[in-house]
Amino acid sequence: MGSFQRLCALAAALVLVGCGASIQPGSAGLKYRALRDPALGTTIYGSGYYPLWAWNRMIVYDVTTQSQTMQIHVLTKDNLHVPATVTVTYHPDRAKLYQLHTEIGPNYYDELIGPAFVTLVRGEFSQHLHNDLSSESSVIESQVKSRLQEMFKSRYLIIDQVAINHIDYDDVVTRAISGKIATKQQAEQKKIEVEVALRNAEIARTTAQGVSDATRIQAEGDASAIVLRGKAQAEAQEAVNKTLTPRYLQFKAFDQRNATYFFVPMGKDGLPVIVNAGSGAPPR
Repeated sequence: MGSFQRLCALAAALVLVGCGASIQPGSAGLKYRALRDPALGTTIYGSGYYPLWAWNRMIVYDVTTQSQTMQIHVLTKDNLHVPATVTVTYHPDRAKLYQLHTEIGPNYYDELIGPAFVTLVRGEFSQHLHNDLSSESSVIESQVKSRLQEMFKSRYLIIDQVAINHIDYDDVVTRAISGKIATKQQAEQKKIEVEVALRNAEIARTTAQGVSDATRIQAEGDASAIVLRGKAQAEAQEAVNKTLTPRYLQFKAFDQRNATYFFVPMGKDGLPVIVNAGSGAPPR
């Protein structure tokens, strides 16, 4: 066999054998055999290399979690246009890959998830007022996710998450809200200042009342002490008066040492006896 014939045989072998197909981790595939009926097999192939004849091929799907972010112009309940940036996260049901491919195909996001996502986001935003979007964003996310899951649970697609990334609030309304918040904060600040002033005044009144009460209590105590001392002195004087009888005083007088005594004779009528009162001469 010549060189040309060998080259022709090798080329024919390569055409018959083909190059095969590789499936990366995170992907799954279905084998398509052109000469069989049905041509598409139901077996789901995982990651790896699979040799194929030249007329066969491997249909590969990404079965990992994927996400799409878009800006959707919505209309709120109070008729304000608001651009919202939202993200939907999803992945195909690996066990239903054959049904997904035969009934929907690889463009399932563009044909199903994307349009439904936009419609549901707009519908949910229309149920909420502009000023409530920030506080109710989690409710909007939950409602859109729940409805998407219900819609695609029989379409072999799994919705993992819905997230509102950003909301471009209306400038006019935003300035009005900011002014309202600033006014409210100023009013609250004034209220706090008034409350502080009232508390300080109450503290001052309480302090003054305490000083007044202390002064009054001290004055009452001093007065009570004076009354008690006077009462004690009166009682002591009364006791002394009861004790100092004439005979007791005479006894105390005679009881002193080196004392000088003067005896004045007393008459029957209690008067002292005076001798020669009219003679002018001293008695002898």
